[in-house]
Amino acid sequence: MPSLEVSHRSTVTPDQIDDLGHMNVRYYGINASAGTTALCERLGITRPPMRSSYTRHHHEQMEGADLVVRSAVIPGGERLRIYHELRNDADDDLAATFVHELDHPAIDAPAFELPAHGAPRSLSLTSDALSSAPAIEQLHDLGLAMRKPRSVDTDDTQGADTVPPANFATLLWGGVPFEEHEWVRTLPNGDRYAYAVMEQRTWIRPGPVALGTNIQSFRASLELREKVGRSIAWCYDTDTGEPLIASEAVDLCLNLTQRRAIAIPAESRSDADPDFHPEFAPR
Repeated sequence: MPSLEVSHRSTVTPDQIDDLGHMNVRYYGINASAGTTALCERLGITRPPMRSSYTRHHHEQMEGADLVVRSAVIPGGERLRIYHELRNDADDDLAATFVHELDHPAIDAPAFELPAHGAPRSLSLTSDALSSAPAIEQLHDLGLAMRKPRSVDTDDTQGADTVPPANFATLLWGGVPFEEHEWVRTLPNGDRYAYAVMEQRTWIRPGPVALGTNIQSFRASLELREKVGRSIAWCYDTDTGEPLIASEAVDLCLNLTQRRAIAIPAESRSDADPDFHPEFAPR
């Protein structure tokens, strides 16, 4: 089995720290995206668009941590797939693992199997949330809109004419929410709690998303266990009704004061009830 090769290095900066006190999930993805770009350059191909990605988070990383991405090509299948590990360079602590599927035919590569710590725990690598996405009209009827309608702006495109691959998540989470929710909440004993993403699978429609495209995003709860919830979010082109991106996630309820997992409080469970639609799970 081939060894992983270093594809990217970075340091966690203050602007990457979120309200949970650790590096925001967006920057885990940005590190992996840089690794994909570097590995494509070594393969002698122009980086193809992303078709899907899978992320499994392991350990939080704090300000000042030096990070390293190590990567390998996964042989077989229809499309080029790349595996990444993001680790703390000082102590080899595993931060996250990734599988990127690109819009490019698979290439010959040495045999490589996903290690156990890189394989999915709760999500599937074979489902397709875009092809199984509900009609936008159905989501409107069910009241599942989570952001107000808007147009893709220069913040989304980072000054370009189309949205760059590393910034597609802003299509889902950018803009103005319909309802304001406290990201960090307080338990009766005064402890603070929030939700941390443990696993995430994202699908991206082939083709560019241009500046000025009219969009809106929606969200549904799929599953609620004692300490974790599973949900899905979609962003649609509101002119065509076509889904542009979908993201399925598993979130862990985390006591921020004690830095440990806890049972989901009753108030959070009641918030999820109106949005509970397990029939929208990716197929």
